[in-house]
Amino acid sequence: MTFRTLALSLACMLTAAAATASVELAAGGASRCTILAPARLFIADQKTPPGAVGAAELEANRRRLRASVLDLAHYLGTLSGASITVATNASDVQGVAVRIGEEAAAVFGPVGLSVMGGQGYRVVVDKRGVGLFGEADLGTSYAIYDLLHRLGCRWYMPGELGEVIPAVSDIRLDEQDRTGRPHTLYRGVWYADEAFKRRNRTGGVQLSAGHALEGYIGQDVREQHPDWRAVSGGKPAHRRLKWSKPGVAEALADGIIARLDKTVGTQSISLSPDDGMGYDETDDKTLDAGDWDSSIGQVSITDRQVWLCNRIIERVNAKHPGIKYGMLAYGASTRPPVREKPHAQLVPQIAPITFRRAHPMTDDRVPDNKELRALIEGWAKLSPELSYYYYGWFLAEPSAPNPFLTKWAVDVPIAMRNNCAYWQPETLANFETTMHALYMSLRLAWDPAEDPWAVYDEINTRFYGRAAPQMKAYWELVDKTWLDVPEYSGCGFGHMRRFPPEALAAWRAAMDAALAACTSITEYRRVKLADTSLRLFDLFMQLRRDLADGRWTTLDRDVRKYIGWMDAAGDEYAANYAFARAPWAWHKSVNLTYFRSFYQATYDDAARLADKKKFAILLPRPLREFRYQADPDKQGEAAGWQAAAFDDAAWSTTDVCLQTWSSLDLHAYMGSVWYRTRVKLGTLPTGKRIKLWIGATDGSAKVFVNGRHVPYTTGVDETLDVANGYCKPFLFDVTDAVAANAENTLAILATRTFINELGTGGLMAPVTLVAEQ
Repeated sequence: MTFRTLALSLACMLTAAAATASVELAAGGASRCTILAPARLFIADQKTPPGAVGAAELEANRRRLRASVLDLAHYLGTLSGASITVATNASDVQGVAVRIGEEAAAVFGPVGLSVMGGQGYRVVVDKRGVGLFGEADLGTSYAIYDLLHRLGCRWYMPGELGEVIPAVSDIRLDEQDRTGRPHTLYRGVWYADEAFKRRNRTGGVQLSAGHALEGYIGQDVREQHPDWRAVSGGKPAHRRLKWSKPGVAEALADGIIARLDKTVGTQSISLSPDDGMGYDETDDKTLDAGDWDSSIGQVSITDRQVWLCNRIIERVNAKHPGIKYGMLAYGASTRPPVREKPHAQLVPQIAPITFRRAHPMTDDRVPDNKELRALIEGWAKLSPELSYYYYGWFLAEPSAPNPFLTKWAVDVPIAMRNNCAYWQPETLANFETTMHALYMSLRLAWDPAEDPWAVYDEINTRFYGRAAPQMKAYWELVDKTWLDVPEYSGCGFGHMRRFPPEALAAWRAAMDAALAACTSITEYRRVKLADTSLRLFDLFMQLRRDLADGRWTTLDRDVRKYIGWMDAAGDEYAANYAFARAPWAWHKSVNLTYFRSFYQATYDDAARLADKKKFAILLPRPLREFRYQADPDKQGEAAGWQAAAFDDAAWSTTDVCLQTWSSLDLHAYMGSVWYRTRVKLGTLPTGKRIKLWIGATDGSAKVFVNGRHVPYTTGVDETLDVANGYCKPFLFDVTDAVAANAENTLAILATRTFINELGTGGLMAPVTLVAEQ
């Protein structure tokens, strides 16, 4: 089917059948209608006073509807080639009147539907004309885009490149009278322009669930009650509170009441605590239900959190009833409560950050997937409304092509079936790689009866045109690569296992076939966006392989090349919200922010070691393979695991550049692991200091050479037993411990000190020995 045939068929679905009346809006490139909109939409923007939340929302939706009306005129014209005008006076209407908002209600009567936030709407087509109207301006905007959607208009990504508008000779609408509403009370993505959000009918009643709880109590109150401070790690916390202490719930509620007293129209309040772990480990533990959360390796605190939230809500309700309260089900409180029943106004926001991001939750190869499904179903049994805060990107390494096809085709419908009232995923500006899933999720949040894979097929067919079969094959191949490899860690430390050279070669062949299939500039530009993403990832993986294989001479140059290319791609596709552009990030790029945080220091330091004027690398290739053993009870050193004579033959082996702790079944393990290997050294340079280089660790490293402990000396000549630093390279002076012309035993005790949800740990880069020149 050609693109034009497809466009005509979409229009024909709305063309009148013989037995029904129809209304003609355009014919033969000429307009047959006028849009009649309320004059109030076109007055100057109004300022709202501080604290007038409801008034600000009304004004924002008035502006939204104005833009929607202009869009209606523009896209009816783009569809038909006609010039469609907008009038605010009935006397100026020529042809069919397309009445908007109250202009339509005056003719066709009330909407007859009430949805929270004014999201209900009605579409009428009869001999009196066309009516597009809602119970409020937001609903009227939805009615406009409902019509444009049915006419085949699509906006798959922000910017002109994402716009797909069919060309039709005539626009005729069947007689109809129907009401509509979204399935969810709110739908959204983080990074997109307002036009994309408006045209895809996002918005609604947003649930406030950000980290806010501790902020409701001022410093003066804290100073009056020092015993309210939580104890974490054996020390009083800076901001965490002891929720069980008498007066704490009341003080938090009073802080919320004071804020609500100063505002008008607030619809929701967040009761989510500060980010991170470190909750009270003394008195508050009595409120826990003993429910073990294996994804974080500790008892869930959800019962204590719901206990607190219920008391806050009851107190606030006495003065400000009817408000919704968001509570992140996140981190240590992801699991549903065992004992406490959530208040009817409490809306849990499920944010499964400690669970795996690449595989669908029905894949039971993945650790904790059964637990994830159970907790979602558990929350749904307790709360009639849930917010879902899925993660629309791969945590800590979002640059890799990753369409999330299967994952979200499975996971989003599960959310919709389990009381999803608020679709609030955390997303990035990553439409170059995750467009399919992001767009599909908005479609299903509007109408969960849609088939995710049918939406994907529509995107491929309409967005890529003649290159659709090849791009479908490319994206499905990328998706399959992610799914087939049993690697469940976050970040890019598992990427060499996930994406071997042969996999990337297959991606490249599929992409080249798609580029060759393009027959228009627009098709080429759209395919080229994905191609640019793949080329950048090829360079990313080249850096990973070069580090692992000891090709270090050009690492620093290639790092600068990668940064420059990512900058250029972000600039070129800024309008399309691609390549993780964000104003707050380093180089305005989330991709580069993570790149600098996790990899750059190692690459730069490896390139420094490769400078033959400064160092001589003593090994023909970096050390990657080690025998390893977990030491949860910290008994290894006392048992002599560091000794040269220790027999480690029973230990398993790992390649630290290919395998993460997650792939070693240590995903949530927060303890220590020993690594051992033996290295044969020849003659060592006379009078030169010999250094052991560790490329990166997930926390700390304690080094032993031939059974002898080697302390770490910092850059300020401070001597420490252990080197500490996340994803930082370390140099240990092992001159007095190594033996020339002999086999040397190297033992490293690596401890995961940085508590995160990535599933990494221990050694995360190769190791080598160098001599200073």
